[in-house]
Amino acid sequence: MTVVRVVAVTCRGRGSVRKGGGRERREGKALRREPAPAASTRSRTFWAAVMAALVMITTTCATVAAEADGDLGAEFDMTPPAAMPDAATEDAVVAEPMEPIALYPDDERFEAAIDRAVAARLARRPPLYVPATDFAPPKGLVLHATTHANSRYPFALALTGFIQGRWLELARSTTQWTNSAGETFPVNNENEFNLNRIYLAAQGYVGDERVLYNFALFASTAPGVLVSVAPVGFVGYSVTEDVKVGMGVTQVPGSREWLMSSQWPMGVDRSMVNTFMRPSYSPGVFSIGSLFEKRVFYEAGVWNGLDGGAAGVTRGGTAMAWAGNTWWEPLGPFGLGYSDMEQHAAPALRLGMSGVTARSPAYALPGLSGVVNPENTVVRLSDGTPLAAPNALGPGSQVTAFNYQLATADIGWKYRGWSAFGEYYWRLINGLTGTGSFDRSSLFDQGGNGFVGWCFVPRTYEIYGRSSALTGPYGSAHEVGGGLNWYMHRTRQNRLTLEALYIDGSPAQNPLYPYRAGFTGTAIQTQYMVIF
Repeated sequence: MTVVRVVAVTCRGRGSVRKGGGRERREGKALRREPAPAASTRSRTFWAAVMAALVMITTTCATVAAEADGDLGAEFDMTPPAAMPDAATEDAVVAEPMEPIALYPDDERFEAAIDRAVAARLARRPPLYVPATDFAPPKGLVLHATTHANSRYPFALALTGFIQGRWLELARSTTQWTNSAGETFPVNNENEFNLNRIYLAAQGYVGDERVLYNFALFASTAPGVLVSVAPVGFVGYSVTEDVKVGMGVTQVPGSREWLMSSQWPMGVDRSMVNTFMRPSYSPGVFSIGSLFEKRVFYEAGVWNGLDGGAAGVTRGGTAMAWAGNTWWEPLGPFGLGYSDMEQHAAPALRLGMSGVTARSPAYALPGLSGVVNPENTVVRLSDGTPLAAPNALGPGSQVTAFNYQLATADIGWKYRGWSAFGEYYWRLINGLTGTGSFDRSSLFDQGGNGFVGWCFVPRTYEIYGRSSALTGPYGSAHEVGGGLNWYMHRTRQNRLTLEALYIDGSPAQNPLYPYRAGFTGTAIQTQYMVIF
């Protein structure tokens, strides 16, 4: 039920007083008696009040309807209407400097004052939750938002994040595997519950609507004893509506699937080939934006390295990682993720590519500290051996640094609940330095992934299939599987996923994913994710 209150606007200046049935205006030291409004004036007063009430009712109902349809999230950007006053009192709507005067309904400024009072009422929204739309992620719980139009110091703060609760069972088909150095390791069964990802972010602007900030804590219980917690985020500046620059700890844009947030995968998580090939998070500077009326998008910059685990002040050398990603949406907005749970009425297409080049130190472990990003990765050979492991490229050898080049191309399509996505990867590693002699002077690996889905009950149930494969000098690997997505309450923000995968000879390893180096067998996963 919507309750509408008519705001009585008092527009009486400090220099005016009311007395008896008329009005006295103070002008200097003199008081001038003015007669009370005539009957016709009182009639106009009554009908003006009625019209003001109708305006307020219509505006409020339109706002409620917009919220019910989900349109509010698409329009709301933590920037209140320009007409919003500083809001100390409702009378502030007419508190701008002017000659003291009392406004009557027959005065043209009366209607303007009413409009500003309505705008002020409707603008006093925070705290307000802004959910995801069909094309944009949630803006979260907006706790505060002011602009130059209504505050001397503009400031906005919104909280957002997500939680993944996951059950994983790995059922092995082999008991051991041997790496390129000739070492043998066991292949284990696993059965565990985890809060796989916990992400809490504060974002907004400070001092000016163009000065942006985003700070987040990213954690996981999946690594076990070494519970991983890492700070990520950036400070930035909005050069124009379509171009932003920033500095912080962000993803190195090495592939489409890597940049696609782990909030929006078609299945439980990203693919094996992406986990094997991609870079990770790192400190750096970047620019993101759009061109040609928001049809072409890009993200590019320079980062300390491929991975935050070796990108701090103790990293070896001064070389940086240069990376960029661009994509084209020729038929209109593509939307979130790969799936078409929103049921596009017209086909949506996205074409993209990525590239990374870096000189990187080699290391065999993603870090041993309790404060480490759980997405950190290790460059490995195609059989799963870490490139930096002793004897990986021959007896007595150990790589200490290398050149890394990665290129990808991707395509995505959505239409009436059907969706498809594919990405192909090419990775070249050369410029090897270290100790001993190497069996090879360069390593070339390639592979790809594919996803196909059908949301057979619009915005509710979706079945999908997925696969990925890769090959390189030290072996090949593949995975195939599928599952069911249940979008509870017809929203992406509340999703249950059931999935089964068969994995053959995984070269990838990361505790956030069902991939362990050398693993062959079945992975069964159930995940419940809430996004806010």
